[in-house]
Amino acid sequence: MSLNDDPNPISSLEPFFNPQSIAVIGASNNPDKPGGRPVGALLSKGYSGKIYPVNPARTNINGIKCYPSLLDIPEPVDLAIISIVADKVYSALEECVSKGVKAAVIFSSGFAETGPEGLAEQQRITELSRKTGLRILGPNCLGLVNTMNGVMASFAPIVDLPPVEPRLLGFASQSGAFGSAIYAASLEKGVGFNYFISVGNEADLEFTDFLEYMIHDPNTRLAGGYLEGSKNAGKLRRVAEDALKKEKPVLIMKVGRSSAGSRAAASHTGSLAGSDIIYDAFFKQTGVIRIDNFTDLIAFTPLFQTGKLPRGRNTAIISTSGGAGVFLADLCESVGLNVVTLGDQTRKKMDTALPFFASSRNPVDLTAAFLKEPAITPVVLRALCEDPDIDIIIGSLDFPLPADHPVVGEIIDICSNTDKLVLFSPFRFPGAPADPPLAEFKRAGIPVIFETMDAIKALSNLVTYKEKLEKRTLEKYRATRRSQSKPDLDYLLKPGQTLGEIHAKEILEKYGIPVTRQALAATPEEAVARARDIGYPVALKIDSPDIPHKTEAGGLKLNLENDDQVSSSFEEIIRNVKLYAPDARINGVSVQEMLPEGVEVIIGVTRDPVFGPAIMFGLGGIFVEALKDVSFRIAPVSPGDARDMIDEIKGAALLKGVRGKPPVDVDAIADVILRVSDLVTDYRELIEELDINPLIVYPKGVKAADAMLVVRK
Repeated sequence: MSLNDDPNPISSLEPFFNPQSIAVIGASNNPDKPGGRPVGALLSKGYSGKIYPVNPARTNINGIKCYPSLLDIPEPVDLAIISIVADKVYSALEECVSKGVKAAVIFSSGFAETGPEGLAEQQRITELSRKTGLRILGPNCLGLVNTMNGVMASFAPIVDLPPVEPRLLGFASQSGAFGSAIYAASLEKGVGFNYFISVGNEADLEFTDFLEYMIHDPNTRLAGGYLEGSKNAGKLRRVAEDALKKEKPVLIMKVGRSSAGSRAAASHTGSLAGSDIIYDAFFKQTGVIRIDNFTDLIAFTPLFQTGKLPRGRNTAIISTSGGAGVFLADLCESVGLNVVTLGDQTRKKMDTALPFFASSRNPVDLTAAFLKEPAITPVVLRALCEDPDIDIIIGSLDFPLPADHPVVGEIIDICSNTDKLVLFSPFRFPGAPADPPLAEFKRAGIPVIFETMDAIKALSNLVTYKEKLEKRTLEKYRATRRSQSKPDLDYLLKPGQTLGEIHAKEILEKYGIPVTRQALAATPEEAVARARDIGYPVALKIDSPDIPHKTEAGGLKLNLENDDQVSSSFEEIIRNVKLYAPDARINGVSVQEMLPEGVEVIIGVTRDPVFGPAIMFGLGGIFVEALKDVSFRIAPVSPGDARDMIDEIKGAALLKGVRGKPPVDVDAIADVILRVSDLVTDYRELIEELDINPLIVYPKGVKAADAMLVVRK
C-alpha cells in the first residue's frame, strides 16, 4: 500500500459519531460495569436514537427490553458496543456482519497487549474488518463520546461529566486512562469537548482516522491528541496538511522523547537520527503543534477561541510588580516572543495616568497605585491597543473590584474592539479566590489563564501556528522537483550494499549535484597517472564499502602535490586500512581534485521506520556528531522547507560570513537538499542511508567532497 492510499473513507466513521441505533452486547444493570455504564449514559445524556441492550441472562435493563442476541433485534443496528470476554468477541463480530452492523466498539481486553495468542486473535479481527467492511474501534479501548448528540459509547466515568461550552475541541488518544484524565482535567478548567475517542489496540481504525474525521467535521474547530506512535505516516501527513488548509490547529502530545539508546548506523545521519527527532521535524514541517503536557492544550484552547491570531510576536506586558514583569519578560523571550521597546507616543499616553513612581517602559509597571486608581488600567490598556507595533498584550493584574465596577466594563469594551490578542494571567496565592471581574472577562470571551507559564507557551504556539498558516500560501512551500526526470539507478542500487564514494557520487551527479573530479586507481602507478590527469594538488581516499569513515581507518591523504607523494600515500593508505580492517573489501583508491577551502556542511538521509526518508542538514566534517547541530525534514521537501532547515541550525551564522569571510551560497545548499529529496523520493524503498559529508560551500556554488550510500537489504 502506498503512503497516499486511504482505505478508511471518512464516511465510514459516521456510524460511530451519529448512529441511529446502538446495541450494547454484554449490557448490564450495574452502572459500574463496562456493559452497564453506556446504557445509563445514553439515557441520561439524551441520546435520541434506539438503544438495544443484549444479554441472554436479562429481559430488561434500565427499563429497556433486553435481547438474548444481536440477531434477535428486529430492526437495523448502526453501532454495536461489545463488552464481553475476549474469547467471545470474534463470534459477536460475525453476528455484527450478519446483522449488517456498520461499526463496532470493542471494550474487551485480552488481545495484542497480552502476548502472541492475543495478537493472533486480534489479527483475526483485523482480517474480518478488511474482508467485510465492518469498521472497528478497539479492542481494549475506552470507546467514544460525542457530547453533541449524547452518543456515550464508553464505559469511562467521563460519560457522567456535564459538558462545557463552547464544545469545539475533538480529542483522540492512544491511552485510555490517561486520555480520559486529560478530558476530565480540561473540563475542570473550562475547556469543552465535542468528541473524545480512545483508540485502544487499533485493530482496524487508528488514531489518524479519527483525527481525519475531526478535521473534516464542521463541529470541530481544533483537534488534540495523545500519540505514542503513528501507524501510517503518509496519512498523518495528508491529514496534517488538510488541517492547515482548513485552518484547524492540531495539538499533539507525542510521548517518547527520551532515547532508548543509539542505533547502529553506517552514516552520520543515521546515528544522529532518532524517532523523536524525526517526529519533531514532521510536526514543524506540517504545522502540527507539539505540546509537552495536556496543560498546554488547556491554555491554547481559550486563546484560539478568541478568533484572534496575533499578527506577529511583539508583546507588551502590564503588571503590578516590577519583579513579576521582568519574570514574564524572560518567559516571553525564552519562547520567542519579543518584548519590544515602546514608542514615545504610546508612553506619553500612559504617562498621563500613571503616577511618577510607576514605569511606562515595557513591561509596564502600574505599581500598587492601581488599587487606589483602578481607572489607570484601561488608560494603559487602550494606549497599548492603539500602538501599531504591538501584537500581543499580557496583563499580569489583580482586579479586587466588584464585577459591576465601571472599569470592568471599560476593559471589556477595549478588548472586544481591538484586533490585538489580550490575555490576563494574574499571579494568585494558592487557594485564594479569583477576583470577580475575571469571571466577567471570561464571559466576554477574553482569555484568563492563571497558569502563567502555560499561557506564555500557548501564546508562542498560537503565533507559530499563524506563521505556518501564512507560509502555506507561499509558492516556495509547495514541493517541486529539481531533477527533470528519474534517472535509472537500478544497476547501482543492489540490496544490502554499501556504496563507496565513487558510486555514491555517480548517483549524485545523475541528480545534478556537483561533485569533485575523481578516478579510481588499483595501483600506485595508476594513482599517479590519474593525479596527472586531474591536476595537482589531489586527495587520495580509500574506496571500500566496509570503511564508511575513512579518517579513522587512516584511509585519507590530502594536499598531495607531486607523483612521489601520491605513490607513497597510496601504499600507506592500503597498509593502514588492512591493519584497521583486515577483512575489508577494497575497490581501490580514489584520486580526486583537492578542493579549495570553504565552509563544510553535511546533507544526509536516513530511513525512519514510520516516516520513510528523512533529510538532514548541518555543519559538516568531523564536527557533525560532536556538535549535533542538525535539522531534519521528511521527504519530499519544498524550497521553503530547505531554507528553514538551513536557518534552523545554531551554526547558520557561519554561513552568513564571520571574521571578514564572505557569506556562502545558501541557495546552492538549498538546491542540493532539494535534489537529494528528489533522489530519495524516487527511490524511497531502496535507500537506507546517505551522507554527503562534507559538501564544500563557496561564495558561489558547492561541491560534494565525499559521499556514501547504504542500500536497503
